[in-house]
Amino acid sequence: MRVLVATSVTQGERATDFANCIEGELVWLHPLCSASERDPDGACGCGRSFSGLSSTRHTTTALVREIHGLTREEYLAASMAGLELMGWCPDCSDLPVADFVDWMLAVAEDLPEGTVVERRTFEIAVRGSLGSEA
Repeated sequence: MRVLVATSVTQGERATDFANCIEGELVWLHPLCSASERDPDGACGCGRSFSGLSSTRHTTTALVREIHGLTREEYLAASMAGLELMGWCPDCSDLPVADFVDWMLAVAEDLPEGTVVERRTFEIAVRGSLGSEA
């Protein structure tokens, strides 16, 4: 199954880039604050970043990676564990975690493996690919 994982590939293309996650860890899209919704490149980075499910740190780039043998149920369990690690209540959102996981999987499935993406508030945009870095 294709998922989004943290990457440092294409870091520095934007002056507001940062990569503090563990390379290759599963990532999550955390909710936006109102300031980031208005300006994703502002002082708060939540409108332009992904959260690492293991490290709970953040990055502005993610990579589409095929992880053979990973199931939706395992991905959901990893997401729930990561949210718990971050201190978030998975039941406190308007959108159930399972629905959000399905959306994240659909985003990754629609892109070729090796595609580098960025977050711009509520949108995931292609930034490049591993092939373009070689």
